[in-house]
Amino acid sequence: MDIKSKTLYDFLVDHAKEFTEDWVTYQTVKAGSDYSLDAPPHVMNKIKEQNSQYVRFVAQSLLQTEEEMKETISKWTSKTAADRVESKTSLDEVARNNGIFRKIYWEYVKKFVKETSLNIELDDVFSWERKINYALDYVLETFIAYFMEIMINRLTSQATLIRELSAPVITLTNKVGLLPIIGDIDTVRAKSILESTLTQAVEAQVNVLIIDLSGVVMVDTMVAQQIFQLIDSLRMVGVKVILTGIRPEVAQTSIQLGIDFSGIQTENSLQKVISQLANTSGLCLN
Repeated sequence: MDIKSKTLYDFLVDHAKEFTEDWVTYQTVKAGSDYSLDAPPHVMNKIKEQNSQYVRFVAQSLLQTEEEMKETISKWTSKTAADRVESKTSLDEVARNNGIFRKIYWEYVKKFVKETSLNIELDDVFSWERKINYALDYVLETFIAYFMEIMINRLTSQATLIRELSAPVITLTNKVGLLPIIGDIDTVRAKSILESTLTQAVEAQVNVLIIDLSGVVMVDTMVAQQIFQLIDSLRMVGVKVILTGIRPEVAQTSIQLGIDFSGIQTENSLQKVISQLANTSGLCLN
């Protein structure tokens, strides 16, 4: 083992807490940040411990192969990235503190070179520079990758939930359901409506589904095609569809586009549909 690198490693590990206290002096008050000087004591203590561990992990890179360093760093950054996402810490704050950390790290290397009795040569410093900076770069690279993966997964889940909530099947009775569609319908939302409506209708075991289009301001051929596909799919699982609330301008546009709703039961008001269903013996509401 390289005695010089091992001695530097021991120096950095022994000074990890002192290093962290120096790092804290660079922090300012910033509302909502884990790195803020006014962060709650339990948060600050956790950040200090993570920072001290960061010092140790980077120091280990002096004694590790590249593969070993990457495995160590990757495990650590996956956890700290999750912590920063939970605390809503921004990437610019992380990047800023990574720069501060690097600066202080090299100050401690410099301090070691001045204090040690070992004969430190220029080649030794350059060798440490390659390993330490590579480890620091890998920290930031993997942290950002994990951070963005978590954020993208959350955004995707939220988008899926929003799409599902934008097309809820409301159970009016144990046999009749209502699907109010509001707003513009693009290809992605149309597909989501098709998938979620089929699932909800089957789970609710409704025989009749009223699709209310009064909140839809525009229907083009793509939207019409998706509506027809939804109706056909519902028919296949034994659900009758009634369209209601088609706005005059939507009806006018549909005619101009050659969209034919003649094969589908349509009504001009939701109230009328419900009244009709209530008076239809085969489709009673109880």
